[in-house]
Amino acid sequence: MRIAAGRSRMALDRSAPAVVATEYGPGSGRWCIGRAYRAGQLVCGCVHVAISLDERLGLTERERRLVRVRFHEPVDDDLRIDLAELAGRRGLASDRVAERVDPIEVVIDDPRGGQERMIGGLRPPQRRHGPLRDLMFGLRELT
Repeated sequence: MRIAAGRSRMALDRSAPAVVATEYGPGSGRWCIGRAYRAGQLVCGCVHVAISLDERLGLTERERRLVRVRFHEPVDDDLRIDLAELAGRRGLASDRVAERVDPIEVVIDDPRGGQERMIGGLRPPQRRHGPLRDLMFGLRELT
């Protein structure tokens, strides 16, 4: 059913500024900057983290949270090898590589003084070509 534009009962004030949502609801996302650790050692000093929520029905709260990470220089040599292998494989081969990669811990610094820690396994990127700093790897959070 279509609603005609001329029949809308909503008052329209074209001079008023648009309303901006300040909370993170489904579909909205936020970018954070953090650090990545493996076995207690720093493996990347600058990690861009994108956190968003999946809007699909039937998912638990933990399953709704989508985390993607992008690594910037300098990156530890062992991590660089794992990332190159993840980006170079496709299909089931990339899933098998992702299972073999050691989990990482991402620490996000909150500007208000707190920290958020996420431990998870890396997932293959959607786009597989280009410089390392442009590839967004998924992070499947572990319990």
